[in-house]
Amino acid sequence: MASALGLSTVVKRSDNQVFCVLDDEVALLNLDRARYFGLNDTGAHIWQSLETPRSVADLCRDVLAHFEVTDEACRKDVLDFLASMQEAGLIETVD
Repeated sequence: MASALGLSTVVKRSDNQVFCVLDDEVALLNLDRARYFGLNDTGAHIWQSLETPRSVADLCRDVLAHFEVTDEACRKDVLDFLASMQEAGLIETVD
């Protein structure tokens, strides 16, 4: 079961996925569910930032530094994106 995400939550890429980077986009495949996902712009940036486990707050700071977005919108969008990635089995929380 997916745990709730907060700013202090540390997330990492799931071991049950493969991905490739195509220009500014990322193509992901969940190996357990055989589901394909395509990410562009901010989603691809966040995915590439997850090369090592990172806190949600750290990811938000990184997105704010690279994209023109308000702090409030950034937090909501990053949390929503990570929740959808967690639901799809592409990321998991780190204890």
